[in-house]
Amino acid sequence: MSAPFLLLVVTGVLALSVAFLRNRPRSYTVVSAIGSALLAVFSLWITLDEPFEILGLPVKVTSTWLVLGRVFVLDESNRAAVGFLYLAGAFIFGGAWVAQPSRNLYYVGLLCLGSVAASFLIQPFLFAALFLEFTAMGAVLILVSPENPTHRGGLRLLILYTLAMMAILFAGWMLENLGVTSATPELAQRATMLLALGFAIIMAVPPFHLWLPAAAEKANPYGLAFVTVLLQSAGLFFLLRFLDSYTWLRTVPGLFDMIRWVGIAMVCFGSMLTITQSSFSKVMAYALITDFGVMLLAVGTGIPEGYRLALGLSGVRVVNLAVWAMGLAKILDRPGDDHFQALQGAAYRSPLGAVSALIGVASMAGFPLTAGFPGRWALLSMLATVDPIAGWAIILAFLCVGAVTLRWVNTLLGSPPDDRTSPSPIVEKLFIGGGIAMCILLGAFPQLLYPWVTDAAAGMAQLFP
Repeated sequence: MSAPFLLLVVTGVLALSVAFLRNRPRSYTVVSAIGSALLAVFSLWITLDEPFEILGLPVKVTSTWLVLGRVFVLDESNRAAVGFLYLAGAFIFGGAWVAQPSRNLYYVGLLCLGSVAASFLIQPFLFAALFLEFTAMGAVLILVSPENPTHRGGLRLLILYTLAMMAILFAGWMLENLGVTSATPELAQRATMLLALGFAIIMAVPPFHLWLPAAAEKANPYGLAFVTVLLQSAGLFFLLRFLDSYTWLRTVPGLFDMIRWVGIAMVCFGSMLTITQSSFSKVMAYALITDFGVMLLAVGTGIPEGYRLALGLSGVRVVNLAVWAMGLAKILDRPGDDHFQALQGAAYRSPLGAVSALIGVASMAGFPLTAGFPGRWALLSMLATVDPIAGWAIILAFLCVGAVTLRWVNTLLGSPPDDRTSPSPIVEKLFIGGGIAMCILLGAFPQLLYPWVTDAAAGMAQLFP
């Protein structure tokens, strides 16, 4: 019995079971969340390649699965990453109880989880680009809703990720067949440019960010949160695997300086555009671009501590986005109507939802006592000696996104247009309250998350000696 086979097949079975559960939204949540959590436990703690007993019966689970000449491997180098992926999925699926997105999020989301897990497992890892393309196809179906069947943001995402896949696969062909090394500077430069194009698209570097604001405009906020978490987590892990696998790539002159300058540009661009938005969803879209830029600044330090911070920031983003999306789902009058006028006084209709949405944005800005603060503070300390300009860019992001958060506080606490209230069931209050508490708890005690999330790349021996 093969562990990768079990992971991928059970994920597919869960997706099919959810697809057949029509008009049972609570069942979707339970099956998806519990199933993802159990798969995370399996990937993290199953004994591999050694016999053990279950109910007195001998069992042996192997770490490899051979399919059409390609090998899927679950071992110590990637099991933490796979476990994190499924735990993140379980967390977001659980919060969907409150947000009530379309049914596509559950069964297509499970298939996307399986696709990203396959990208972590496959050897050679260059073929991970194909699974990221499959994930982008599924993301389009998640972003589409019955109210908006033709989704501009989803189509842009699919086109851009197809271009990224082609660039990365062509670079991979060059690496495998042309013998690219530091001794072949011309070939190394071409391969680096192709990889830079592919990862610029995956990381939503402007102008390749255009799918994100368009998706935020119409998509269910919770569906957008899931897609963003999935694609960006996969993209970061893929980038780190490239840096770990190819020594010549890490020694390209000016590579990490270029990554930092791209990060600075993203932070400044996202911060400035955040201020101009009158839609709460677009505020989060540009705050996300800022957050992606901060993550690139961490990678651009070129040291193990920076890589660990990038992974930690990626883990924190799961909590931030889920908390924001749950809150926004509660204060919306109708999907897509999240402008200033529509949300005026929304805190009176759903106080807990308003607090949740604001805490999510504040954490993205890096407010003290929120989950986003410790990682950014640690990165600021690191950049003080490496690149002070990058440090000032992070401070600019804090000021801009923080100012926008305060403006939305004023909007949500404005005079209510009428006396409508939206009483929440006790289960929804528990979910929202739990998300807010987790966001604050991780701000006060980051050691609850960061050390474990950074283990996701512990198998990359070249990056983490």
